[in-house]
This record gives sequence, C-alpha cells and structure tokens, in this order.
Amino acid sequence: MQRPDLETGTILNTHGAWATVITNKSKSCKECGKAQAGICGKSGAGMVIKVRNPAGALKGDTVELGLDKVTHIKAYFLAFILPVLILFICTYIGSIISLSTGIKSLDVIAGFTGLIISIIFSFKKIRKLDRTSRLQVANVLYDPPEYVTTVSAEEMDYMAAFDKVH
Repeated sequence: MQRPDLETGTILNTHGAWATVITNKSKSCKECGKAQAGICGKSGAGMVIKVRNPAGALKGDTVELGLDKVTHIKAYFLAFILPVLILFICTYIGSIISLSTGIKSLDVIAGFTGLIISIIFSFKKIRKLDRTSRLQVANVLYDPPEYVTTVSAEEMDYMAAFDKVH
C-alpha cells in the first residue's frame, strides 16, 4: 500500500547525488490542486523534476519520491503545534494582565491576537519551507506492480524524446 505522502516515478537520468525523474500516475497526484487545475499535466503524470538521490537509484528504476522527515516535522510543528501553543501562552499572559489591571476579557483578546499572528507567521514559514525543500528518492521499488500503470503510446514518445534531449 502506497503512503499518501509519497509519489512514484521513473528515473530518467542520474548525475551525482541528483536524479531526473518523471512522475507516474497515482491517486495522491490526481487529488493535488495543481493537477486538478491542469497546471502540471494530465492528472499530474509525466511531470519531470530534479530530486535528491540518497537511495542511489539508477536510470530506469521505479522509485518512491517524498520529503525528508525533518521537513515533515517542521511543517507539522508550524501548521499545528505552534498556533495552539501561542494561543495558550497569549491567553495566559492576557489573563495575568487582566487580573492585575482589572480590564475584563483581555485574556480572550490576547489569545486570539496571538493566534492570528502565529497563523500568519506559520503560513509565511511554510511557504518558505515549500520553496526551499526538495523531493528525494525515498525508496527504490524492485517489484512495483501496484504503482506502475500501463503507459500509453503518447507517454512513451514523450519519454523517448526527453531521453534524446538529455
């Protein structure tokens, strides 16, 4: 069973620690907003990308592509943990200030203000993380019948033309 955060592809070329990969058709790619909008090709298949190759995959190998664990942890922290943590901290600080000054509802105002600021901060950091992070070859699939679908004549011509260029 394929993990939803992994995409599959076929190695077209390797060069040092990098590989050029053409993506295969998969459920996760078809559900992506870019694929539904038609930005990256028919159902997202056939997108040629340059990825890191720590698994040492060779030309012609079918591979799983994914992000490294550090990037996942950073993104989850920024999206889920940080805003909730800031909400509680700001609410607590607002409560302390509210008790000392006598201003009512300052805890609610401080909590929601902190939450909004942390969400804006998190979105900016996630966008930067998205621009700077790269996919990598997570695994080489030696027996990938559930991943590889039939390839049409048009896709074969595309791959053959790409091989001639590179």
